[in-house]
Amino acid sequence: MEKAYYDREIKSVIVKFSGTPNLEEFKLIANSINVELEKHKAYKTLNDTTDLTMNKVENQEWTKTEWFPKAEKAGLKYYAFVLAKDIFGQVTAEQTNEKAEDEGNIEFAYFDSMEDARNWLASK
Repeated sequence: MEKAYYDREIKSVIVKFSGTPNLEEFKLIANSINVELEKHKAYKTLNDTTDLTMNKVENQEWTKTEWFPKAEKAGLKYYAFVLAKDIFGQVTAEQTNEKAEDEGNIEFAYFDSMEDARNWLASK
């Protein structure tokens, strides 16, 4: 896993989650997204979860209750996900986003490739 960075070509924050991160690792990486959103006045994020094996329940809960409200305040409007190869990674990523998707303030899209996710964000 790496901290988020800003991609000038598609004007989006890019982040990669992998493995099964513990809560502290997860917070560090997730919070780096908000830093980059604010720093670049960006409103799009691409989350590469290709190598995510599972997002723990405590990570999901923290994301739902703490991270999404902060990300929205930081400007997040479009969130592209490259889905994990592992079915548990796919399911936990989608479960994490359910509340924010239901509230409708952030538009989510799920992809099987970085290229498709980048193209979608570039069009926004």
